[in-house]
Amino acid sequence: MNKEIKLAKLQKTSKVFAVIARVTEIVNYVGAAICAAAIPVLFAAPDKLKYFISGQEGDQVFQMLSENMEYRSAMVCFLIMLIVFTLACAYLFRKIGKLFRNINKDYSPFIPENVKLIRFIAVFVAVIMLFEASIIPAILIGLMLWAVSLLFDYGCELQNESDEIL
Repeated sequence: MNKEIKLAKLQKTSKVFAVIARVTEIVNYVGAAICAAAIPVLFAAPDKLKYFISGQEGDQVFQMLSENMEYRSAMVCFLIMLIVFTLACAYLFRKIGKLFRNINKDYSPFIPENVKLIRFIAVFVAVIMLFEASIIPAILIGLMLWAVSLLFDYGCELQNESDEIL
């Protein structure tokens, strides 16, 4: 009975995290769309950007955007990198959501598909972190997530043995 209660709690928690991952994925898609929409505005109507930028720093940024084509080009490069990053994060959260949906629907979290997902997430997070942070944190986070995948892989073996006994 205790095992069934723990599994029910795990599935309920996984369902919540699957929803959170889905919402985060959607927020990233919306962010990418907003950044993509800002690119033509930079060139077609830079005066409209003042509605998005406020404060004293915003006035300085607006003035630089209005007067300096090089600054606009740099801003376009930044927005393109931001679009790529937010789309990559959206894809990452799609995979994380799939992991939690798998845990929610199966009788055990220890299935080979989850091991593959965790390994993919480990590599993907490490690569993203290389662009955001330095190499040491990226490697450490990647290795820690890879270790979790090894735990899940071992759990799969134990689950297979348990299923064969029954």
